[in-house]
Amino acid sequence: MVTTNKTLSTIREYLRAHWKMLAAGVLVGFVLVAITFTLPLINIAREIIQTEHSVDMQQESYVVNEPYTITEFIEGSKVVASGFYKVVPSGVIILFVIGETDSVLVGQFDNTIPGSFTVLTDTNRIVWETRGSRGMINLPLPPGRYLAKFREDVMWGEDCFLYLAIKWKYTEQVTRYQQVINYRDVPVKVERQSTIITEERISVWKYLFRANDI
Repeated sequence: MVTTNKTLSTIREYLRAHWKMLAAGVLVGFVLVAITFTLPLINIAREIIQTEHSVDMQQESYVVNEPYTITEFIEGSKVVASGFYKVVPSGVIILFVIGETDSVLVGQFDNTIPGSFTVLTDTNRIVWETRGSRGMINLPLPPGRYLAKFREDVMWGEDCFLYLAIKWKYTEQVTRYQQVINYRDVPVKVERQSTIITEERISVWKYLFRANDI
């Protein structure tokens, strides 16, 4: 027991004599620890999403009306008689001229009294004839001058209905339009995202107390 008390007394005297040195040692230890904790010793990787905008060229379709030319057959016509004509002793005479090749004389006649319907050249040569009170005509004729004549057989003075027309066909260059799809380059704004990994060295203090900011 005496020995224990002596030891404790010795320790107290040692502490009284060397407390400054011991305190300095502890302080130095704290300082070293604090310095160590403030040094950037921990390596932290961060992912950053980077957004970039650029302009790309893209193809855009559009419709245009494009002309083209074709040859078409067109039918021409000319009416040379239409209506009621009084029948005189010499008959109803219609003069007409065929000017186009491949022409056709078409029409009809209608009268209350039978008679004759005749187509003649300008030299009085008969090229077509029919008899009766009514009839139809569809007669191809070459170019030239002609007469169409209706005469009654028994008497005259009635009103005869006549319709005569010249028809022909010819070719003509005709412009038509068709829809065509074309393409052109147009600028388009494009957004792109990329991930960038960065590394940062931080201290132990920041890692321990500011973990939410990492």
